[in-house]
Amino acid sequence: MGNAFRDALNSGKRLFGTHICLNDYRVCEMLGKVGFDYFWIDMEHTPTDFHTVKQHLIAAKASGQTPCMVRVTWNDIPSIKRVLEMGPDAIVVPMVNSVEDAKRAIDTCIYPPEGKRGFGPSRAVSYGIESIREYIEGKSKETVRLIMIESIDAVEAMEEMAKIPYLDGFVIGPMDMSGSVGELGYALQGKKTNRLVELSVKKAHNCGKVIGLSTGAADAEELTHWLNKGVDFISASTDIASVISGGYRVLETMQECSKKLSED
Repeated sequence: MGNAFRDALNSGKRLFGTHICLNDYRVCEMLGKVGFDYFWIDMEHTPTDFHTVKQHLIAAKASGQTPCMVRVTWNDIPSIKRVLEMGPDAIVVPMVNSVEDAKRAIDTCIYPPEGKRGFGPSRAVSYGIESIREYIEGKSKETVRLIMIESIDAVEAMEEMAKIPYLDGFVIGPMDMSGSVGELGYALQGKKTNRLVELSVKKAHNCGKVIGLSTGAADAEELTHWLNKGVDFISASTDIASVISGGYRVLETMQECSKKLSED
């Protein structure tokens, strides 16, 4: 069996995902029925721990075979290695600002002699039921490896980063990118930020790499703005935001019904 997320990226279809920030595995179990192309399970900005990540991966697969990418907490061996042992479809490494940063991230994903990944897969090989040799030589390399472009320094280094073997692509973090050019909080309106986003997409595609974007937004105006930049996949909104917006809609509906009854 191949990697569903890699296959989807290779199809040329633009992919749509959402961020998973809550810890209850039932979030992925429920949203797996909705039809997202993938889930972005976030460890960097949430209290999500390694055990919770594993529960989400199991729930997503059981519910609808929804591919999952995991953004690790940082560009270090413990964060990357422990997530890879669980067998996600893709891994996202944040705050990669130089070629050296990118090389360290990818080295941690690939076994020797090509990389420096330590050996000890668990769920990734069905707890030892699947062939270790096949995993080393094939399946482990099918994992999609993405690094985040979140600063002007990262954008400037993209061509050299793209030369690193086994680096599959990039993900733009427009908010942190806006902070690197003095426009923090104004990613949508910032002229410098938008020029960097456009340059990032151009560089990635010129190098034959996929590139996505991560945003907390769910409104049509902002999503259209980022989609117009030409990204190959976009992760939008969060499970938290979906719960809140759903709650507001229910409350507003009840209030409207009550108002109509009072008028009658």
